[in-house]
Amino acid sequence: MAAYLPSDCLSNIFSYFDTDAKSLYSSLLVNRTWCLNVVPVLWRRTFYLSTLSNFSSKKRCQLVATYLTCMAVNKIPNPILDGAFPDVTLISSTADEKFLTPTFDYAEFLRGFDYYDVYQAIGCWYEFQTYDKKQLIKFDRFSKNLDDSECCKLILTRELVKYIVCRSPTIDYLALDAERIIPFDFWSFSSFPGAQNCLSYIRTFICRGSASKLDVYTSLAQWCNNIESITLYEIGDDDPKAEALSNLIRGQRKLCEFILWGGTSNQLSQIINSLALQGFGLKYLEFRFCNFEHCTPLDTLAISCTEITTLKFIQCGDLQSNITPNLLHPIFPDLEVLDLQGTQIPTEALESIFKCANVDLRNINIEKTESRYSRIIESIANNCKNVTKIKARLTKDKMTQLSKLFQSCNNLESLKLYGPLPDRLYIFTQDASDDILINLRKIVPATLKELALKTDCAFTASAIEIFLKDCHADLNRLEFISYGSVWQHLNVIKKYAKRRGLKIKEQVAGNYNELLMRELGHIIVEFENLD
Repeated sequence: MAAYLPSDCLSNIFSYFDTDAKSLYSSLLVNRTWCLNVVPVLWRRTFYLSTLSNFSSKKRCQLVATYLTCMAVNKIPNPILDGAFPDVTLISSTADEKFLTPTFDYAEFLRGFDYYDVYQAIGCWYEFQTYDKKQLIKFDRFSKNLDDSECCKLILTRELVKYIVCRSPTIDYLALDAERIIPFDFWSFSSFPGAQNCLSYIRTFICRGSASKLDVYTSLAQWCNNIESITLYEIGDDDPKAEALSNLIRGQRKLCEFILWGGTSNQLSQIINSLALQGFGLKYLEFRFCNFEHCTPLDTLAISCTEITTLKFIQCGDLQSNITPNLLHPIFPDLEVLDLQGTQIPTEALESIFKCANVDLRNINIEKTESRYSRIIESIANNCKNVTKIKARLTKDKMTQLSKLFQSCNNLESLKLYGPLPDRLYIFTQDASDDILINLRKIVPATLKELALKTDCAFTASAIEIFLKDCHADLNRLEFISYGSVWQHLNVIKKYAKRRGLKIKEQVAGNYNELLMRELGHIIVEFENLD
């Protein structure tokens, strides 16, 4: 019966197995019809598959050999490829030096690749070649900083990518490496034959490195208008005001995800303005190690990008913002994830985001100075009833806020609180710390799976025992600062695991070595079900 399914149905079914090369290869051998429908799926993401752990070096070598054979076979009859390999003499990887004519031109099926993955695969193939075969590869050495082997592998990588770009009708995923040591013409596609036709369909674009990227931005801005995801590791040293990158962003009609690592205030002001023009389509924004001095990114984005669901500013220092709650123009009303690790924003702006996002906000990471957000947990409890994950800084004197959090947020799954370690005179306030934990034991949400309290309060083994005995949550990870012998705490935890039908998957425990802090320890325990 399966043999009579229409080709469209077979292709759709096989597409669900596009990362399972073994199953696809088995399906390919069923009959001719299945073969014709499996091959395009099997060869769609070959270089991605080559990075998986079950893809051996031998298979990676065979993959490259197949592409190189296709290049050699198609070189003579195709005038477009004539002269495309002026500095490379391609050789077979078979022992008898014979080319086996490929059944298909496999490059036609490729729909995405990472330049680095291609380079790694070429390197694997090159290492398998004998000395005599390596000598047959002719090339001009282009860098004094690289040895002959590296030069050869880079040249082969460039020529293979040229061939792919020329033969594939559509590339929807492209990842590049703009490293200073690699010449610009090795990874810039503007001069590659057929680049404009196939790269105009890009949906996901990733570019790493800090070398010149201006030509790439300019070319893609002219060719592409449907990129959905852009990820950049540094903007590039030849676009100081990010004008070319901003043009690329503005030209997209379906951009929903933008991730940037590194950027100056001059560059970021242009980028934020271009992102604001994306309006309702933008869903995911992430900035890491960016300098927003003299910028107000939240204010600009809040006006236009009202459908953002994930907003991350990680290690970006202090952000200026003047946003306040506005009934006519809600601030990020659909926000589900807010990550401000290593970043501070004004308290008023943060509370405004909480109030407007309200029940939609599920994941919160506020891991900067706790003194600025002294009532952070209470604010979350008042506004974000459906929050499931919280990571924040909190000191012992603010722990009373947890009572309201546990009573208000009944869907909480993970709570991680970090802060300074207890001081050397901690022994005089020990009873107060135990009371904090004991008073929470009966109001912990049943949904809680992960609890970390690594801050300036430590707990005795008896306090941990009372807490775990009356706690209704089925914890799978527990982390805290202990007071007294860590072995007493571990015995209490083992009893809890046995009582709940759990086993300890992993445990890390030890007392601090400093003389006046030897009563303090750090304990991390992970649980799993016995079955």
